[in-house]
Amino acid sequence: MSSRSETSLIDMKYAPRALQKMFIVAGILIILGAFNVYSSTYYMNMESGANPYSHILRHLVFLAVSVFFAFILSRVNYHIIKKGAFLWCLGTIGLLLLVMVAGRTVNGATRWISLGPFSLQPSEIAKVTGLIWAASHLARKVDDHMGMSIFGHLLMPLAGLFIPSLRKKKSATLSGLLHYFTPFYMPLIMAVLVLKQPDMGTAGMILIFPGLLYIIAGMPLLEILLSLGISFILFIGLAIVAPYRMARLVVLLHPEDYAQGMGYQTMQSLIAVGSGGVLGQGMGEGFSKFLYLPEQYTDFAYAVFSQEYGFVGSAALLCLYLAFMLYGLSVGRKLKETYPALLVYGLTLLISVQGLVNMAMVIGWFPVTGIPLPFISFGGTSLLMNMAALGLIWGTATQSLREYDEQERRKRIAAMEGRPLSFGELSGSVYGSRS
Repeated sequence: MSSRSETSLIDMKYAPRALQKMFIVAGILIILGAFNVYSSTYYMNMESGANPYSHILRHLVFLAVSVFFAFILSRVNYHIIKKGAFLWCLGTIGLLLLVMVAGRTVNGATRWISLGPFSLQPSEIAKVTGLIWAASHLARKVDDHMGMSIFGHLLMPLAGLFIPSLRKKKSATLSGLLHYFTPFYMPLIMAVLVLKQPDMGTAGMILIFPGLLYIIAGMPLLEILLSLGISFILFIGLAIVAPYRMARLVVLLHPEDYAQGMGYQTMQSLIAVGSGGVLGQGMGEGFSKFLYLPEQYTDFAYAVFSQEYGFVGSAALLCLYLAFMLYGLSVGRKLKETYPALLVYGLTLLISVQGLVNMAMVIGWFPVTGIPLPFISFGGTSLLMNMAALGLIWGTATQSLREYDEQERRKRIAAMEGRPLSFGELSGSVYGSRS
């Protein structure tokens, strides 16, 4: 048997059933996405005089490249991913800065870097690299038994001004406070740069997922509620300072009053979803994509899907994202180390929550943003990073479980031999020894 076959067998051995089911769900989403891209772009291309198959062919090329990239990432030692967090984020920041000076502007937003016939959207990369950074630094705090109380740490430096005994504590100093918020450093920098594009929706996504990891790591319930309140106030504040954002909130409440203006996209989306009925109009038969619904193959791909597959199809798609989330969280619970678990949790939520937010936007429950529907919306960078997330989930989960199994086996051997386990035996697992 070849070494490649042996590696494959090892991966499957350490792939829990939840992980396998998770990837089956992802495969179904990928297939549905290919059909939806074809259906939502065929007529548009014919109308513009382009090759009717141009978008689906590009999508398949993106998919092939993304699958290969995911496979490579699944073979990379997750310890290397962790140690390289700073470099991944630094590279992403460099791309975001490049967007500001040489980016391509579409509909008033500068979010893309042109690469010949293709384009790169660094803000999508920031979602993944920000999570890698947050998981890496948050894991250290959990392993060092640091509390997850945010507001307590905010008050410590102020209390140190009045209570001399507290001044000796590192947490009561400004440097101690800043150290506590290390998991947010890089995501915050990237979110600010994305906000300048402007893209408030994606900037929010970059920050939301590190915040969710704080909650998973053990943030007290009261502070979760306070954080949600502060986030809501900040959201409203950012909307008020930008008239177009405020207009989107107004449209969200009464889209019918702005049906010929800013509410046009939302109203056409609602018409598409509603006209699908129970069973839909049939694949390729939806009429809203015939130049009625803007962005029908990107941000509003779910509207086309709902019209063609009806309530049954749209509900089934919702269930697929929920199943993906539940299976991913189940995988995370099986991991014994903090960093792998947090990374799997974060990447799982990255895909599933974005899916839920996009669906909410399409049916008028969320403001119109540039958040795509994972695996369903057309977009090369989005597809690449979602597949990268899958590769990282598979590699991190299987490697972590294998490491734990190797360590337990060494412990049993050492116990049978009546000797203590050496540091090298404890840390030198098959994957960890390469890090």
